[in-house]
Amino acid sequence: MDVDESQLKDFKLKPMKCEFNVLSKSDGSAILSQGETVVIVSVNGPLDIKMQSQSIEKATLEVLCCSKGGKPCVADRYKENIIKQTCDAALLSNQYPRTGITITVQELEDCGGLLPCSLNCACLALINSGLAMRCVFAAVTCVVDEQGDIVLGPSKEQLDTARAVLNFVFDSRDKSLMTGFTEGSFSEDTYKEAMERCRVASDLVFAFYRDIVKQYSKIIA
Repeated sequence: MDVDESQLKDFKLKPMKCEFNVLSKSDGSAILSQGETVVIVSVNGPLDIKMQSQSIEKATLEVLCCSKGGKPCVADRYKENIIKQTCDAALLSNQYPRTGITITVQELEDCGGLLPCSLNCACLALINSGLAMRCVFAAVTCVVDEQGDIVLGPSKEQLDTARAVLNFVFDSRDKSLMTGFTEGSFSEDTYKEAMERCRVASDLVFAFYRDIVKQYSKIIA
């Protein structure tokens, strides 16, 4: 199902702000806020790791998620799995065999949309690290509200009362779907329409990435 970009002319992402190099002892780091949700991500690697953990074909990727409360929970393991799958698909890990790469995600404030914010921040931290990547990626969220309407960039209240929450991650090359994770009930047609709307909206995230990279390129120059 095709979505005309004019359908999204009034759509705006939650305000996004980012800083690179916020952690001095990492190979790449970024702090990202999307609305009131704030995440900081560090990337370390490629690093020497124990022989039993090495792969002769590619780097071994580890993702650690830390909640604001500090105590690990099932939700953290779920986030780690999603972020690891996405980053593993984006990284050219075969360039770094027998090494390890660690991505650490720290929640600072969760006001809705924590996982998409974490994914986008992880992408920015990877860009900052200089690791070789097949593509960059952007996560976009929408909800199906109680009336059955699709709402992009939902507020915390809309997330809490939604009939369904749909999250999509797209690559920067051809906007193909890299990862999708959903909650709630919805029809197949609703899923397709939501995905296409989020696909178009991902352009706004990629444009934000380009602006941040240009900004820091000028600082380095």
